[in-house]
Amino acid sequence: MSLLPQKNRRNQRHLVLYVSVQYHIYGYHNPIPVIPKIHGFPHKPGVQAVLQQTICSLCREGKAVYARVYSGEKLCRKCFIKTFEKRVLRTIARYRLLRRDDRIAVAVSGGKDSLSLLQVMKKIESSFPTAQVFAVTVDEGIEGYRDEALTLVEQAAVKLGVPLVKTSFKEVYGVSLSEMLSSTAFQRSGLAACSICGPLRRKAINVAAKKAGATVVATAHTLDDIVQTYMLKALRGELGSSEVGLRSDGPALPRVAPFRLTPEREVVFYAYLTGVPFQSIVCPNASNSMRSSVRKFLTEFEEKHPGSLFAALKSFERAHATEGKNLQLCKVCGEPTSRETCRVCELLKTIQPTP
Repeated sequence: MSLLPQKNRRNQRHLVLYVSVQYHIYGYHNPIPVIPKIHGFPHKPGVQAVLQQTICSLCREGKAVYARVYSGEKLCRKCFIKTFEKRVLRTIARYRLLRRDDRIAVAVSGGKDSLSLLQVMKKIESSFPTAQVFAVTVDEGIEGYRDEALTLVEQAAVKLGVPLVKTSFKEVYGVSLSEMLSSTAFQRSGLAACSICGPLRRKAINVAAKKAGATVVATAHTLDDIVQTYMLKALRGELGSSEVGLRSDGPALPRVAPFRLTPEREVVFYAYLTGVPFQSIVCPNASNSMRSSVRKFLTEFEEKHPGSLFAALKSFERAHATEGKNLQLCKVCGEPTSRETCRVCELLKTIQPTP
């Protein structure tokens, strides 16, 4: 028997997977078992999320459904959604991510993060009549995986009344990801599928967004993602190479992260509360990358020491402010890059068959 309300039952399993034992959800009568090994959450047999009855600490009226351990707030459904969306607006204002006359391309993969961002950005657009929001999605050509995600993107675009621009690896690079991964050149390269897919997808989004007249690309990278990326840059000796999720002047199409100050688990809960669908199929190419190790470490550390991700982000921002590197144009494709040849062109050269 389900322990969650009938509403959004389709998302029940996925919500349970993301709930951390130290983030209590209030308002239901039975405990929700925490299923481990999702986004680095550690396995703790027998531990359950504690459910209690309590009143929202903001409105003092509604029954709380979420507790923010790092702030001590216990929020009802209405206040959680309100504070979630206000935080996104404050993030945009604090970092000056967007301008009133921007044409904003929201990168949407079909996952809960990007669909939630599209929903929030559509609400923001209604407050700024001169701004325009549209969605951009990329079909990488992953057999048995992308069909569901693309359907979710199309449904969300129709529901929100947002124009949708679609592109594909086949269109941009002349070959699908599945074809790349099956090539002898790739198999000899020793590269992981994710290390190929990520850079190529980012460039494909930029190409499509530029063609559609975008002035900025908004991505659904959360606080967790941003800190993970800074950590990876530090481990690779690339911390000063480029800012993560912040707007900067230069030849590159700006990429911003309105969820920069929003923890991933809050995005998950927002998606659940507002009826954003969860993708049920896991990418078959997911691998144990360096990011997976960093994600696991940071998630466990945040659970033991709530608020650590915010502190880490502040430290990385301070360190980055003293460095920085100017962008130049890639000598192969002409796209902006911090190196002589951009990462995408380097990858394409690596996996291309030898004549």
